[in-house]
Amino acid sequence: MKKIIALSCLTAMLLAGCGPKNGDSSSKTSQEETTAAAQSTEAETTTAEATTEASATEATTVETTEPSVTTHDGNVSAGGIMDMYPAIYQGFIKAEFEKVAAANDGTASIEYAFRDLDADGIPELIFKRGTCEADFAVNVFTIDSEGEIKDLGLIGGGHTTFCYDENTGDFVMQWAHMGAGCFEYFKMVNGAVTKAQDTYEYNIGQDESYDDICKAKGIRTIYPYVTSYRSSLNGGIVSYFVTGPDEMEEKDGLYLDYMG
Repeated sequence: MKKIIALSCLTAMLLAGCGPKNGDSSSKTSQEETTAAAQSTEAETTTAEATTEASATEATTVETTEPSVTTHDGNVSAGGIMDMYPAIYQGFIKAEFEKVAAANDGTASIEYAFRDLDADGIPELIFKRGTCEADFAVNVFTIDSEGEIKDLGLIGGGHTTFCYDENTGDFVMQWAHMGAGCFEYFKMVNGAVTKAQDTYEYNIGQDESYDDICKAKGIRTIYPYVTSYRSSLNGGIVSYFVTGPDEMEEKDGLYLDYMG
């Protein structure tokens, strides 16, 4: 009997030693859950950081690719004068014609042409005005950066023609009267019209003409040009738009449609 009891106790002890321990199982489960939770939190954190980084990169990309706006005040200003100069010259020519007429009982005569002497894209106005060959004055006018008319100086008077040298491009004033003549050459330098070379003087020889001298020297008349006149207060203004030798159109009134 004692042997049976002893064997029973031994068996119970062995079974107890071989079976799982409640404390160990609970600890292992807790550790596994903690590790899984940590891994899950780490994964979420990594995902959030990646999302944040992607958003920041996208924002940076959008900001970088946004077009920039650059303004060029100088070009805008030049463009404005380019658009405005015809109206400025029209107003000036009209005012000068009326000024001459007012001082001479309605009689007035003008002639004008254009040539871009400083190659800035805006032509200078070569302007003759008075009542007749005896009192004509020829000036060159330009428009400054503020849109104001600037007088570049008196360069001639009566019996003159607006020309240019086909060899150099220089602006030339031709004076011709009663068999004599001369060519005066001009350039625009530093905002001023100055003599480009010595004046060429000549006399018409036998069987020669003014056209022969001009052709020999390479001097050509500037076309087109406009000439207008009125003979009295009650008379109308007549204009001629001259486009070439013996080529002209008669216009009623002060013709201001041609502005270079």
